[in-house]
Parts: sequence; structure tokens; C-alpha cells
Amino acid sequence: SKYQDDGLVILGVHSPEFDFEKDLDNVVEATKKFNITWPVAMVRDGENNLYVSDEALDRITALTTAGEFVGKWGESGNGVGQLDHPAGIAFDPNDDMYVADALNHRIQKFTKDGKFLLKWGEHGTGDGQFNMPWGITVDELGDVYVVDWRNDRVQKFTAEGDFIFSFGTSGTGNGEFNRPSGVAVDLDGDIYVADLGNNRVQMFTA
Repeated sequence: SKYQDDGLVILGVHSPEFDFEKDLDNVVEATKKFNITWPVAMVRDGENNLYVSDEALDRITALTTAGEFVGKWGESGNGVGQLDHPAGIAFDPNDDMYVADALNHRIQKFTKDGKFLLKWGEHGTGDGQFNMPWGITVDELGDVYVVDWRNDRVQKFTAEGDFIFSFGTSGTGNGEFNRPSGVAVDLDGDIYVADLGNNRVQMFTA
């Protein structure tokens, strides 16, 4: 990989306006310039700015595709609005951001400039509980899908965090997971899960 020696992994750039080679070079340089230490995920807002979750520094950094600094927010802790190893991030149709707050075992929702809006979840195995939430996405209707990494499942919620359903269990068979890491939903509502430990992607109907 061109960027392997930089220790940098960038995930989640989905934009026809994103010129991969030119813009990714800019973002790589920006991660060094603005001290982005452990980037885990990156998403684009409605204005084509890029937001990077930094697991090591417990913050979100916003950049233009030219690599210019837009802003940053987040602090370490387990209080309201604080983060402990933020992983997946996703924007909803209103350009508000959901953050998989992995080691706080919860999901938090913010405005894109970091104003806290709501949170849900706690450590556990029950409905609406998490053991290291990791990947996250939002569908066209605003429902939220969360990869519950150590519970080997995917959970679906309303935009306000009300539990809808979950699926998956530990294993190697069809519909089973071994440390799932990412999730995406297409326009038909079908769900795709990156089944990391099983070295595969699984697709589920809506």
C-alpha cells in the first residue's frame, strides 16, 4: 500500500467529489500536521468536509479535502460528551454525528461541531447494551446500525436510540460473526457486515 509506512488507515470515504489520490495525499499530510495519532474512521459531511475519529487522543478532527484544518472536539473520560477510544462515526440526514464510543460501551450523538445531543448504551449483553461498539452507519430513514464487536452482533436503533432489533451470534457459520468491525446499508435496506475474524463480508436482507 502507498500509505503502509505511514501507519495510517483511512476508512469510510464515500463521495464522488473525493479525488482519491490527490485528496488522500492531502489528508495524509494533514494527519501529520494536526497530530492525528490513531485515526480509525473517516466520514464526509454535507459540505464535503472530512471528519476523522482519533482513538488515541479521544477526539474528532475535521478537515477539508485539501487537508486544511476545520476544527476538532472531544476529551477523554466517561462523562456526558466525553470519549474513550472513539471508533466508528456516521452522519445522519441532518448532518448530526453518531460516535461509537467503544470503551465507554455506548453511542453518543453530537452536532458536527461537537455539541452533545444524546447518548445510549452501557456495558452488557442485553438489548441496547454493548461490549465495544465499533462500526456504525445510518440508513436513509435515519435509523442507526451498530456493530457490537465483542458481542458478535449488529444492533439497530431509532435516531433517538430506541432498540429495534439485533442479529448475529458468535461462530463461523452463515449469519454468525467473529469480531465484526464494520456495517453498511444500501438504498434497498440490505445490510452488509465486515466479519473481521472470519475474513469475509456477509449480506443480510432488510
